[in-house]
Amino acid sequence: MRSTENHACQEPDARTKNALSRLRSAPFSVAAPSFAVPGTVTENARFLAPHFSEIGMVLFETESCLAYTERDLAPDLAELPLSWHVHLPLDLPWRQGVEKVGDRIAGLVAKVDYLRPKSYVLHPPRDADLLLPLAEAFGRAGVDTSRVLLENVEESDLAAVWPRALEAGYGACLDIGHLLAYSQEHVLTLDRLWEKVGMLHIYGPDKNARHQSLRALSGAGQKLLRDWLERLRPDATVTIEVFRADGLFESAGLLADWLEEWKEST
Repeated sequence: MRSTENHACQEPDARTKNALSRLRSAPFSVAAPSFAVPGTVTENARFLAPHFSEIGMVLFETESCLAYTERDLAPDLAELPLSWHVHLPLDLPWRQGVEKVGDRIAGLVAKVDYLRPKSYVLHPPRDADLLLPLAEAFGRAGVDTSRVLLENVEESDLAAVWPRALEAGYGACLDIGHLLAYSQEHVLTLDRLWEKVGMLHIYGPDKNARHQSLRALSGAGQKLLRDWLERLRPDATVTIEVFRADGLFESAGLLADWLEEWKEST
């Protein structure tokens, strides 16, 4: 893996740096994912820290992330002027039962606890009845379920699990690409939704919801994004979920421009 010292060519240009500076005054936190350049979480964090006030640590693979060492998660990451949130794995062992899932989550929570993550994003299980015992597992790991944000994904648009999610006190993360690609607009009618939304995932989706620059977001998508941002709680996070530095920085510039245009039009 290359160190961030070799990523100078991927640094944002002066115009984009100006846009990134303007985003710091947005009425919400704007986050980047911890994979924008080839390298470890540590290398990515050091590359992104001058430009973003929050990083979403993507722990997409359970076992490999549990095996992270100080090379991957350097102790001095806690000294960076950043806040953090964590995206929990996509391959949690749900078929082995909620106790096994809880154990794996507890191991990951312990590994990143020194960074004091503000929230944890989770792709919910298909079985809504697992959410209550899972909430107990999060509690044993020291994480209140209000900090666990269930994301609308292809396998679960949130509607089927929402009553149990409310009962257990979970929050929500709305992914604009998933909603548009999988026709999940009915999610927006869920009871108490905007009270619970603590994060947005934004990017320009293609027809398979792959994560492109915001330049690929349609006019209808831009209109939807504007509506979401107007409803968003001030303590929430907007994560530009683009996993390439060029698309990430382009998206940040577009978001800064759109925010100014929308403000001027009101």
